[in-house]
Amino acid sequence: MRVTATINTRAAVRGEEPSQLRDLEVETETYEEGRDQLHAMVPEGWQMIGIGVPDRADIYRKTH
Repeated sequence: MRVTATINTRAAVRGEEPSQLRDLEVETETYEEGRDQLHAMVPEGWQMIGIGVPDRADIYRKTH
């Protein structure tokens, strides 16, 4: 299963700098494994703003 996440810098999320959106992607057996791997890949000073499985309706997007 492919699980993707969208990340951005915390400063960009706060509106203090231009957006630096990036997508991360992993291939795992379960969504939970993918979620955990993606959380571990988020660099210091960045935050995950969306995570989901492409082509599925249950993609989670944080608003703030």
